[in-house]
Amino acid sequence: MRRAHWYSLALMLLFPGTSSALQLRWSTGATDLSFTAATRCTLVVQANSAEATLPGEWRLLWLADSSGINVVAVDSSAACQVTTAQVSTIEPPSTTADSAANQVTARFCSAGQGRATEARFILDQPRGSKGRLKVVALDPNDPDSSRVIASNEVTYNGGVSGTYPPVVLRAGRFHPTADLRVEAIGIGLADAPRVEIAAPDTSWRLALQVEQRSDTRLTAVARVAADLPPFVLNVGRSSGELGVASLPADTASLLSVQPACTNEMKEINLISHEDIQPKDFAIVASRDSFHIFYTRQDYNLPFAQTSKIIGHKRSRDLYNWDPDEHTMYSVQAGDGGSWDASHVWAPTIIKKPGDITYYMLYTGVDASGVQRIGVATSTDLNVWNQDPTATYQSSNVDWALSGTPEFRDPFVMADPDSADRYLLYFVTKTQDRGRYVVGVARTNPLDPANLRDWKDPKPLWNTDLVHSGAEFIESPHAFQDPGDRWWLFYTGYNSGAGQDSAFVSFQTDDVSPADLDTTRWTAPDTLYKFLGGDQKLQFWHASEYYRWAPGYEYLLAFNDSEHSVSISQVSWRSPHTFVLTDSCPPRTALDVPESPQVTGIRLEVLGAHPGKAPMSFRIHVPARTPVELAIFDVAGRRVRTLLNGDLPAADSEVRWDGLGGHGEVPGVGVYFARLLAAGGQRVATLVLLQ
Repeated sequence: MRRAHWYSLALMLLFPGTSSALQLRWSTGATDLSFTAATRCTLVVQANSAEATLPGEWRLLWLADSSGINVVAVDSSAACQVTTAQVSTIEPPSTTADSAANQVTARFCSAGQGRATEARFILDQPRGSKGRLKVVALDPNDPDSSRVIASNEVTYNGGVSGTYPPVVLRAGRFHPTADLRVEAIGIGLADAPRVEIAAPDTSWRLALQVEQRSDTRLTAVARVAADLPPFVLNVGRSSGELGVASLPADTASLLSVQPACTNEMKEINLISHEDIQPKDFAIVASRDSFHIFYTRQDYNLPFAQTSKIIGHKRSRDLYNWDPDEHTMYSVQAGDGGSWDASHVWAPTIIKKPGDITYYMLYTGVDASGVQRIGVATSTDLNVWNQDPTATYQSSNVDWALSGTPEFRDPFVMADPDSADRYLLYFVTKTQDRGRYVVGVARTNPLDPANLRDWKDPKPLWNTDLVHSGAEFIESPHAFQDPGDRWWLFYTGYNSGAGQDSAFVSFQTDDVSPADLDTTRWTAPDTLYKFLGGDQKLQFWHASEYYRWAPGYEYLLAFNDSEHSVSISQVSWRSPHTFVLTDSCPPRTALDVPESPQVTGIRLEVLGAHPGKAPMSFRIHVPARTPVELAIFDVAGRRVRTLLNGDLPAADSEVRWDGLGGHGEVPGVGVYFARLLAAGGQRVATLVLLQ
């Protein structure tokens, strides 16, 4: 038996009107049609006699044998001359998702000026074919509700057995933070165990966890840290039948930033724990937070027993870092026989455009001390899936010193010289000179987005001992300045001075960050000298450049003196000259402007204010929408989530009893109530008195 199909139907002539039910029949007036030869037949969709018009959109569901159903488009000029709406054009599947759902769009035309009371499909069916059909639509009296209306069923040649596929008539989502909630309204949803979101071209997909389910309404959740690009919601059965809905890209994420900032990120802000050193690191932004991932070295432990964890901290503003005493561990050393059994070092993180997956490339050290580069992936920046085998190692580089254990410190960036490809910087030793050098490779041109397939590695000789003056090289990274010059940073040190005397150096090039011509690179300079001998820079190692948005650029490094990661904002004084800021005024994570994208949404504090708990809020939304209302303290830490769900188009009141999420009493002080809705937010300041 052929899989079920459904057609997405949209009347082109819209006019206010309602219909609470639909009727389906053949043009003969019967609900079953019999024929023995190939037949052209007409299917009629009609509003109930008590109603004025058909809905503006509906779906035609059908089950048929292998012949399927074959809708014929009437000549558009002829179709538009009649008062009854008829199919004038048929659009084949336009996306991979449409093809997976066997979805075709039929468009109607008529001579009328309002919605039609009747619409007709012309079908060309071969002899011996069998099938059955029905129509479903959202209740036009309340299109925001989950009420679905359905027609009676019609058959031809007695019909066939089977169950209609799931159909999604309307879908929406709520994604103000990393928590994504998707709602689908349709029919047959209770019998569809597979719920996922995916790229329209299926380049990525993510399974969702179902929260609630009925035949006509389904809600499902997942954690997605990235801004969602345009995507499709697939609600399907194990047989492959799908209900599909397309959803637009997210609006911009809501992050506050520090306009001028120098700060120290310590793993635990307690003096007794300053023997925990965050080392080589990467920084990345999600919808609601900045995240830093770092090699975690515990100086209380012997070297063989530490640097087994890549730690993880979060911030809303690059100033106030989450105060948890227990760091979230993201990637950990594997078992005794794995490629990363002894240590995990030096993460770099990248997300490809149009994707929701974050890729972490990091150094793993096995039990014999051999270093390799491998990959872990995540969609929520909390749970990471580590590859069981390494991706890149010295044996993949024909000029690397044979048998050398040194192969580390990956850094990945988009390749400015080759669209869609990526660059991988790393550090190793060379065969002919036996010196440390920065190497660079590119993704395979036949598979340019594959971050596990690196080709044509070359040494950047401008970084070896002769050119850089550094006996040991670590932590390369590159970026472009406002004048389009490329900067290649790395950390160097010499064995006589020891690692504590490491110095951050850089060289620049006007051609490419992967330029192999040493004559086009400037002579190396240290960051310490370049910035006028700032004493704090003598303790910086393993620097990273981070650009979040225009005007928000940062240089970071791990700092031996402070047992921290130092964060400084970059201020360009000329296209090729910058300074680092020296101050960081306190600022709450809620200090962001009201969103101009949202109109008609209001948040109001009720009663006397300042006041005592409990406190109440009035929320107004102009249409049914998912919202979140939460309380934050002055440091931007979430105290309590009061509401996370749909609100109707009306005024609603929400009460806060003054307690935190675990029943604690936050105490007297200033708090913020933040209302998030699709596209923006509203913030109210609260003064809580005893």
